[in-house]
Amino acid sequence: MKTEVIRVGTENAAELLQAPASALRHGEIVAFPTETVYGLGANALITTAVQRIFFLKGRPQDNPLIVHLADKTKIDRIAKNIPREFYRLYEAFCPGPLTFILEKNDLIPDVVSAGLKTVAVRFPDQKTCQQFLRLADVPVVAPSANISGRPSATRASHVLDDFADKIPFIIDGGATELGVESTVLDLCSPRPRILRPGVITADDIKELTGIEVLSYGEGLQETDLSHPASPGLKYRHYAPDARVIQVCSDHEKSLEAAVLSELEQLPDLKLGLFINEKSWDKLRRQADIAERNITEYLFSAENPHESAAHELYAALRALDAAGVDVILAEAIPGAEAYMNRLGKASASKQPDQQEVKKILFVCTGNTCRSPMAAALFNAYAEEKQQASKIKWQALSAGLHTRDGLAASEFAISVLREIGIDISGHSSVQLTEELLAEADLVATMTGSQQDLLRGFLPELDSKIKTLAEWAHETATESAGDVPDPYAQPEAVYRATRDHLQALIESLWQQINL
Repeated sequence: MKTEVIRVGTENAAELLQAPASALRHGEIVAFPTETVYGLGANALITTAVQRIFFLKGRPQDNPLIVHLADKTKIDRIAKNIPREFYRLYEAFCPGPLTFILEKNDLIPDVVSAGLKTVAVRFPDQKTCQQFLRLADVPVVAPSANISGRPSATRASHVLDDFADKIPFIIDGGATELGVESTVLDLCSPRPRILRPGVITADDIKELTGIEVLSYGEGLQETDLSHPASPGLKYRHYAPDARVIQVCSDHEKSLEAAVLSELEQLPDLKLGLFINEKSWDKLRRQADIAERNITEYLFSAENPHESAAHELYAALRALDAAGVDVILAEAIPGAEAYMNRLGKASASKQPDQQEVKKILFVCTGNTCRSPMAAALFNAYAEEKQQASKIKWQALSAGLHTRDGLAASEFAISVLREIGIDISGHSSVQLTEELLAEADLVATMTGSQQDLLRGFLPELDSKIKTLAEWAHETATESAGDVPDPYAQPEAVYRATRDHLQALIESLWQQINL
């Protein structure tokens, strides 16, 4: 498909936004600006559209999404048992960069919340975004419009870099105002707590509402990392291809001295520098700087907390585009949201960024075999792919199903026996888009493979049975994985073990 970039003016906005709003309402993916970062939007009520978000981004399915609404009038469709604090906080901060964790209404598919009983909701404060959400008139999930793990998008051009010709519309609203994602506030805990820092702080909340909340870090628990209720907790985020090193002044040396000290440790590398303008004015007069291959990206020294956050993602992307090997980025103590993002961007950077590839498991109803296979694959890959240059993510879909069906009871129980939870699974109808976006498609039977190859012959080479992907000598029905539907639990257990053996062999084949 050809991506259309829609540049919205003040006078013709309503007319220009009609087409993307209609497209999103009917299941297409549309990128749009907010005051924080650009979002990759889908109708939250259409499971296949939400699944495409995960697929396009290469986003782990246990990483929940935020639902976006224009205002609170339809909050009861999204959440239930809403605490009184929500309404006080809404009046003080919304629309704005504050996301609420609330108890999920059953209308919202489990895929949105990663199977949790909570849902994240926010009300963006950006004029074009507000118009778009009102025209779409549906709850909209919209994670940041970037490939997962990469720097978030703060310009329409950033979205185009990652998703050109993969989505039908990008709404260009110019550079975002804030440049970092919203504060996430958990209202389902005994005491409200911040799960992701943003420009709204615990002190701001106390000052404007009198509500005391735990600041980021104070209220974090170990379970928040294994089963996160908020984006930005479990996985490495915001990282460019270049390695990021934080530099900071202290009581012994200035920022300029810290930069020069790092330069001595990085000979013969092409360097990027993200620091304030005043420090750069001092540094560029140094002989050591003039002799080195350095590309600078500067932010204002007048209000560094805000200006550094506003420019961080754009700087990381620009310095990557310049081909630098290492980025020295100024650390700003006290700038909580900025330092959180910078810390994640510089965490555990490996010399070679992992390539992300996607495998789609297909069965009939997407309630037994394919969700079991996807869960088993992802669990196995999590153990193995640290040493691999390729990161694999698995999803699943059904040939003859409808969206939103739960996994079968025995599929859940036999996976739970080995520590894997698919209780939040929702079935997804297979679409041409899902097939096209997958790097590999693994069917459970030869007849399913033949059906898909006949339907899309141009994708023939990437559609095989799971057994064929796992063992090149497997042929026809000999490699089928029988359907355990309506069979005893013991049959599901045997199916689990069959799938596990095939997946272990598959992993060896795709990582040769």
